[in-house]
Amino acid sequence: MPQDNANDQQSSQAANEAVFNEVLKSVDIDPALLAELGEVTNDPEQAIDTAIRQWLQRRAIKEADRSRPLTMNPVVPPRGEWND
Repeated sequence: MPQDNANDQQSSQAANEAVFNEVLKSVDIDPALLAELGEVTNDPEQAIDTAIRQWLQRRAIKEADRSRPLTMNPVVPPRGEWND
């Protein structure tokens, strides 16, 4: 049985790599955008990589903010304890 799991993991990893390679080949970037990046940096690939990583981090932070539970309303004090 452990060999079956190892084979399944290897086959799923190979499938993931195949999908990754297809995505990598199919990414088209506007030549004008690449020209602008070339004016700013000598390594546009690194700039694009960093921008995508930052975008994904911001998205994860926004999703985490949405998943926070709502705070309960404060308890109303008994009658006669109001601070008027």
